[in-house]
Amino acid sequence: MAMGASALDTIVLGTPVDEARALARALSASWLELPPMGAGDADWQAIRERVTSHAPCPRVVLAVWCEAPRPGPFVSMSPDAWLARCEAPLIAWSVALGCAADLCADEGSIVAVIEAPNSLDASEWVPESGVSDAAQALVRSVAHAEGPRGVRANAVTAPLRLAPSQLVAPAPPLDRFPGELADEVAGAVEMLLSPWASGITARTLAADCGRA
Repeated sequence: MAMGASALDTIVLGTPVDEARALARALSASWLELPPMGAGDADWQAIRERVTSHAPCPRVVLAVWCEAPRPGPFVSMSPDAWLARCEAPLIAWSVALGCAADLCADEGSIVAVIEAPNSLDASEWVPESGVSDAAQALVRSVAHAEGPRGVRANAVTAPLRLAPSQLVAPAPPLDRFPGELADEVAGAVEMLLSPWASGITARTLAADCGRA
């Protein structure tokens, strides 16, 4: 955690998966649980109301992740699988980023942690690749919308659970690939949250040990 920061200064807005909770622990952050993927309008409205009544927070982190993603070829994907792996996550990211903007204090920072397969490894992760690209575009939109009040919004991408067991050459420069949530990913998040990144917004940092 950055110097002078505390759990009261950082909130992780996360879907109810173990990895999102682990990120909150790694950042020593407070936890505010989002609805599970595929939740209905009433669930999202409830979290919007909760965020609106919450005190502004200077450091907001988003971890909008599915439960146990599984690879699969795009050509044989059913419409239901597409909805679950692409449409539902896109809706969740859109609403969650709006909540993060509402929650973030003036001069604060938002960091979205996005699971993203590298292009070399993405043949069975087509929906997740699309979600990653769209979520990064949403982060840039938030950065432009909230910039006038001093809020920065950035993204950290990492393969996390989307890394293949066997890599297509070339190998990444760092042999720690795909990296650890509590080390490489949390470290990248802390860097973007810190005052040292005060001039950085609308950018994406790949915490993938150089695979990108």
